Amino acid sequence: MFGDAFKKILIVLAVLALLAGVAAGVLYGVIPALHYDVWRVEADETPAQSATPSPAPTPQPTDTPEPTATPEIEPETAEQWVERYMTTMDTQEKLGQMVMFGFTGTSDVQNPFRDIWSSTSVGNAILYGSNIKSTNSDGGFGLAKDLSEQIAARVGTDIPPFISIDVEGGSVVRFRWNPQPVSARSLGRRRDADYAMDQFQVIGEKLTGAGINLDLAPVLDVSENPMDTFLETRIISEDAGIAAAIGAAIIDGLHAGGCLSCAKHFPGHGGTTEDSHAITPTVDKTIDQLESYDLVPFESAIAAGVDAIMIAHVLYPALDGTDIASMSEPVITGLLRGEMGFEGLVISDDFRMEGLTTRYEIGDAAVRFILAGGDIVMCGAQSEKQQAIMDALTAAAADGRLTQARIDESVKRILLKKLSLGTWDIAEALAARDVAEH
Repeated sequence: MFGDAFKKILIVLAVLALLAGVAAGVLYGVIPALHYDVWRVEADETPAQSATPSPAPTPQPTDTPEPTATPEIEPETAEQWVERYMTTMDTQEKLGQMVMFGFTGTSDVQNPFRDIWSSTSVGNAILYGSNIKSTNSDGGFGLAKDLSEQIAARVGTDIPPFISIDVEGGSVVRFRWNPQPVSARSLGRRRDADYAMDQFQVIGEKLTGAGINLDLAPVLDVSENPMDTFLETRIISEDAGIAAAIGAAIIDGLHAGGCLSCAKHFPGHGGTTEDSHAITPTVDKTIDQLESYDLVPFESAIAAGVDAIMIAHVLYPALDGTDIASMSEPVITGLLRGEMGFEGLVISDDFRMEGLTTRYEIGDAAVRFILAGGDIVMCGAQSEKQQAIMDALTAAAADGRLTQARIDESVKRILLKKLSLGTWDIAEALAARDVAEH
């Protein structure tokens, strides 16, 4: 009886142990599952940016890395802007910047000049009295402004042109207004630098208002007997010191009026009674005589910041026994740039003048002037001479007589001076060229 009872107890204990094991298995399976479900819900509610990112795949040895673009450095100085701009210019456009041509017409550039300009990228213009209608009620300024706009459209480049004229006062004014500016000789007799500056500030403002940005003044030739020369009242004074002081005031006045200046006729036309428009004059002075007299006003002009200097078609045997000043490396590069330290623009006198044409072939003369150190060849309204100049410069650039370095030297000076006027947005122009190129 006791044995049967014992067996029953063992069976009950076994059943209980089995039930406990099953219960434990269920509990240990359910609790982790519940814990995972809670973590998964919390993770889904966390913002995406806080989630742990998946590791990037490791590149295989055969993968080609993406090229990294080198950022272009933005120019900081005017010189850097001009240098970058010049990389977009071809040789013909550069040569076009190195000439300044006249033309016929008072309301537009007439043919054949227009065709020459467009085919050779002429970049600058000079106005003469025949281009101005001073008899108009406003003295010619309104029509000149319209003409300047047409010139800018005709040069065929986004680089603004130099538009020049000679307004010196007295007999050389081109326009008409009251009171008319007095002559250089009158300014010299007044010996009033402030008066001279005020007069030319008005001239500068009137010219820039008409779209003209370069006045071919002051005349800085000196002569002991001014009225014996062809320049007459255009000479400030027989006293080099007075000419220097008034000349510097004229330059200051033009700058105050927003206009560029050009001193002429280097190294001095006052030592001869002959006219370089009709003949090649000779100035027989020693170097000491030139330095102590004729060069004094030009030294003052350089110190005053004159923008350009015009070179005479005159022979100075003491400086160069072979070539006239406008063809002479000793005069332009040696004396003017080297000894006197001039860093501005060197412009030739008019290439139509017989002081040049009786001694040189026109195209060869243009190349000689640039090789001597000149920057801008000036020629009035004679289309055949303008074409010959452009043909010769183009040929000389092609055969290497005019090197790219020599061309770039002048073009850089020209563009820097144009940029200094404050009317050319070179960054915008460069951006437009980049867009057009691509």
